Amino acid sequence: MKKLALLLMALLPLTLQAQTKPAATIPFVLESNVIYFYCKVNTTDSLKFLFDTGADGSVLNETATARIQLKRTGTSLNVGSNGSNTVSQSDGNSVSFGGILKDNVSLTIIPYGTDSFDGVFGTNLMHGYVIEVDYHKKELRFYADGSYHNDLSSYARCKLHFVAGYPTIQSSIVANGRRYSGRFGLDTGADNVLTVAAPFVRKHGLTTKLPRIGTATSQGSDGSSYVTPIALAPEMYVGKKHFYRIPVELSQSAEGIDASTDKAGFWGNGFLKRFNAVWDFKNHYLYLKPNNNLYTEL
Repeated sequence: MKKLALLLMALLPLTLQAQTKPAATIPFVLESNVIYFYCKVNTTDSLKFLFDTGADGSVLNETATARIQLKRTGTSLNVGSNGSNTVSQSDGNSVSFGGILKDNVSLTIIPYGTDSFDGVFGTNLMHGYVIEVDYHKKELRFYADGSYHNDLSSYARCKLHFVAGYPTIQSSIVANGRRYSGRFGLDTGADNVLTVAAPFVRKHGLTTKLPRIGTATSQGSDGSSYVTPIALAPEMYVGKKHFYRIPVELSQSAEGIDASTDKAGFWGNGFLKRFNAVWDFKNHYLYLKPNNNLYTEL
């Protein structure tokens, strides 16, 4: 019995070491399919930010700037879903979230036309961390790169391909018995299920191969409004998994992100919310595990 007790004591530290402690654990809310949590910018706290893997930079909503001490230091080009526009930029800011502080952050200032959120948390603030998105506990957990050792054996591992800095995953649409494959962006900032980029739609004639079931009216960050036909994809592949009867928006954009030629389309958080996720940007992997949202209505 003494030998057994000593053996258990020897194994206990190894077990404890297997679970990594996050640098920050941040509660979030899920509203209209997208994730919001609170950040501090410079000296202003409790600002509501959208968690957006589809944005390579971070953004302040124009309506929030009156409450924040910041300087407008120049302009930048904002490329939205359906077009682009020139907007103000502020450099040299600090952003705090869950006890993590990022200095010298550039923030684009965009007039979204709503005061329902204050900013967009882009991938420029995510790099340097492995991020767990837990929809069961409604938590974002940030782990410093190189410190993450949690057990992911119950997750499916998917290779991330970065296209012009945008995280994408290999996916396929089945239409008329044929598979049409490409790299689809992963956009937690979008509230829909899937948008197929206009060049991919035209190349494969998807408007005539997929049954139309409706339309969607959207507004891009550039201020443009546009109507997109919605079709029903009978089957789709994401990595080695396949899904059935997926509503897809078939973009007709002539410019903007939805007119990209280097990406086939974009998975929105209407799809991604169905999986607890681990984002490992440094090693180019995304780990997915079905959660309680899996069978909610698309």
